[in-house]
Amino acid sequence: MTIPTNEQQLTTPAGAEVADLSKAPMPTASTLKRRRSILFQLTRFAVFNARIMRMVHKGAH
Repeated sequence: MTIPTNEQQLTTPAGAEVADLSKAPMPTASTLKRRRSILFQLTRFAVFNARIMRMVHKGAH
């Protein structure tokens, strides 16, 4: 059984430069695991919000 996909044909506007990403580094297995981890993402979210709130309370915004 095949799963239908919603693939779109991407086109480049005339005169636009295209970035060559063929040599871009691939994420490691541990990086992908962290990106998919809800607990890790919630922790990062809380830390980021705490940093922003600290800036707001200091008045350096």
